[in-house]
Amino acid sequence: MIPYTLESRRDTGVSNTTLGIWLFIASEVMLFGALFSAYALLRVSADAWPPGRATLNLPLGALNTAILLGLTATMWSARMRPLASASRRIIAATALALTFLTVKALEYRGEIAQGMLPSVSTFLATYFTLTGLHAAHVIGGAIANAWVLAGRAGEAMTMNRVRLLSLYWTLVDGVWIVIFLLVYLS
Repeated sequence: MIPYTLESRRDTGVSNTTLGIWLFIASEVMLFGALFSAYALLRVSADAWPPGRATLNLPLGALNTAILLGLTATMWSARMRPLASASRRIIAATALALTFLTVKALEYRGEIAQGMLPSVSTFLATYFTLTGLHAAHVIGGAIANAWVLAGRAGEAMTMNRVRLLSLYWTLVDGVWIVIFLLVYLS
C-alpha cells in the first residue's frame, strides 16, 4: 500500500498525492485530447457542419463558462485560507458546480425539446459526447469537494486535498474553455 503522506519523496521530489493528481490530469488530457482530435477529424471531413453559435444556446454556454471560471477562482482562493474559511469557499464552489449542472440540464432540455438529439447529426453527437463527459467530470468534482468537506483528516491533510482539487478544477475549466471555443463559437 502506498502511504498518504504530505512529505515529498526523495526519488520524485513531490508527495505521492501530488504525483497522483498530475498523473490523473495527464490521463484526462489524453482522454479529452483524443475526443478533440476526433471532433476535428469529423468536422474537416464533413460536407457541411452547422455553426455552433447558430445551433446551440450561446448565452447559456457563456453563462456556464463564467460559472466555471468563478468556481475555479473560488477553489484557488480556498487554498490560501485557513481551514474554516477554505471550507466556506469549497461550499460555494460546490454550489457553483451544481449551478453549472442545472444550467447544462436546462440547455439539454431545450435542445431535446427541439429534436436536437445525438442521433440527428455528427455535430450533435460530438456536442453531447463532449459536454456530457465534461458534465460527468463536474459531478465527480462536486463529489470530491463534498468528500473533502466531510472527511476532515486534520488541517494539513485537508488543505493538501484542497490544493489538489484546485488543480483538478483547473483541468475541468480548461476542457470547458476548449469545448466552448470549438463547439459553441464555431
